[in-house]
Order: sequence, then structure tokens, then C-alpha cells
Amino acid sequence: MRYKQFEGALEQGNKDRIKACKSAIVFIKEQKNIVDIFNKIQTNVNFKKRVTHHDTKISNVLFDKNGKGLCVIDLDTVMPGYFISDAGDMIRTYLSPVSEEEKDFSKIQIREEYFQAIVDGYLSEMKDELSDEEKNYFVYAGKFMIYMQAIRFLTDHINNDIYYGAKYEGHNLIRCNNQLELLKQLLAKEDILQAKVSLYIENAPVLK
Repeated sequence: MRYKQFEGALEQGNKDRIKACKSAIVFIKEQKNIVDIFNKIQTNVNFKKRVTHHDTKISNVLFDKNGKGLCVIDLDTVMPGYFISDAGDMIRTYLSPVSEEEKDFSKIQIREEYFQAIVDGYLSEMKDELSDEEKNYFVYAGKFMIYMQAIRFLTDHINNDIYYGAKYEGHNLIRCNNQLELLKQLLAKEDILQAKVSLYIENAPVLK
């Protein structure tokens, strides 16, 4: 759906803005295989729809003064969905030390130790719920959510900021390019991160 909205914006959106963000458009089109994989997931019997939060950024968890988690908030987004939404948004928002608002892209990075923490924490609870095939799409979950958010930002930029709004000229284009840089760095480390997932699956204890 988000990719179709993007295509619609390219046909009907602000022509000057389309010309000015050509490189972002090209890169998004080059990564369309992420959409193709998701289309296959939707018909894959090994992928199950579950109760899903759909907005698992760290600010939606409340902590006490000692740093202990208390509860998850912002439950208006809860609905059926695939695990890639929740795991993917954690990857999207936890791995880099800076947010999607950062203009200095040199500060964007993929922190492998944070990825390992997500794998350890999420799969420790979900390893017996997820199918083996689902587990192997853990890194893809991050690619999926980063890519989708980049598309949403760029679509809004081309459509003159009618959804997210903008605090300054080109705000949503900055957000888009921020997420595309994060995606590029994730792609560069994909094999390393996938190996961490595979190692966890191999060493995970089996319930009797």
C-alpha cells in the first residue's frame, strides 16, 4: 500500500520536489524487492498474524526510576499483523544512536550490540511461537520497516507535507534520506546480523 502511494505521488505530486529528490527516488525503486518479499510473506503459511503493537519505539515503554520496564503504552495501534512490524520497528529505532530527525547523517550507525540485545530479548520470549522460517526473516524485518518509513516520508514530501507536516523546508526529505542512510548501513551489515540470528537459533534451548 505504501509503495502504491509512493507511485501515485510520483505521478501527481509536486514536480519540482520530484526533480530535486531524484537520488532518493532511484534508490527506493532499486530496493523494491523488499516489497516483493512482503507480498510473498502475505501468502506464506509459515507466517502467522498475531496481536501486534505496530509502534514499538522505546518511548512507548514506561520505565521506573531504576530503569525497570513497567508497561507498554500507545495501544491504539494494536491490531493483527506480522512479527516483522514489531521486531522491525525496534531495529529501526534502537540500533542508531540518533533518531530519524537527525540532519548529520555521519551520526547514523548500526550498533551491533543493540541488535544482539533485540535478538536476545525478543527471541527469548518468541522463539517457541515463531516458525523457523519467520525467525530467518528477523533482519528482513528491520529492512522492511526502515524502507517503509523512508517511503512514507518521501511520499509526504512529494505531496507537499500533507500528512506528517514539516517544521522547516525539506523536513520530510531529510527524514527520508536519514532512513535511507540507515537502510544502506543495515544492508552493509546484513550478513553479520543474520549470522547473529542464526547463532541464537542454533543455541536456543528447546522446551520439553
